[in-house]
Amino acid sequence: MALDPVCGKPINAHTAYWMIWYRGTPYYFCSEECQLKFDRKPEQYRLQALERREKAAVY
Repeated sequence: MALDPVCGKPINAHTAYWMIWYRGTPYYFCSEECQLKFDRKPEQYRLQALERREKAAVY
C-alpha cells in the first residue's frame, strides 16, 4: 500500500486512479483534490512524505 502524500490515506497502488511521477518517484492520491494540492507545492509534500517514512522506519 502507498500513502497519499497530502492526506496520508493508504492507497492501493495497483488500483489508484490518481498518480503522478515526481523526481523519479510515483505518488498516488485518494482524490483529484489531493493531487491538485500536490501539484501546487510538490516539494513540500515530497519532504513531508519522506519525514513520515523515516518516522515509521524500524531499525
